This record gives sequence, structure tokens and C-alpha cells, in this order.
Amino acid sequence: DVNGMIRETHSVAAGLDYPGVGPEHSLLKDIGRAEYVGVTDQEALNAFRTLSEVEGIIPALESSHAVHAGMQRAKKMDKDQVVVITVSGRGDKDLDTVIGLMGVQ
Repeated sequence: DVNGMIRETHSVAAGLDYPGVGPEHSLLKDIGRAEYVGVTDQEALNAFRTLSEVEGIIPALESSHAVHAGMQRAKKMDKDQVVVITVSGRGDKDLDTVIGLMGVQ
């Protein structure tokens, strides 16, 4: 914030609501070995649904953020290029949260 304090964060994914990173992440970004992108809760939920419906894989909400970013990157790639997304965790533990947020009856 304007006082140099870390602002409160929110994410539908419990593991992604911490507003800090270690020095390794800063180094990897600075040397061009890592890129960090923002993904909204709605984008993550849409990716959760897409991967579940298209591939039958229920990703954890944390991984759904990476799935969204990968799908966006793939749109800009040639057909012969490959995107690799590491999907860790189990999405079945997040189903109650997803159902509630998506308004599924």
C-alpha cells in the first residue's frame, strides 16, 4: 500500500492467499527463468471446469490457475508447439467450494 505495508490478499485457492515470495522466485524472475502472471478467481474456476469437462481431470484450485495461464499461452503458440502444465493436488477436495462459487444446484 502507500505506506509500504503488504495488503491483504484473497484467492479461492487456500494455498495462494499468501502475499509474499522467497528470494529464489525474485532471482528466477530477474534472470528470465520464471514468469509470473495474475489469474482471477473466475478465470481459475473456468479453467477448473474446462479441464474437468474436456480431459476428465479434476485439478486442485491452485493448479487451475496454472491451467488458465497455460491455455492462454497456448492460444499464441503454433500448432506444433507444446505446453506442459504441472497439475498437483486433488480437485475433489475443492468441489464444495467450486460448486458454491459457480452457483451449481
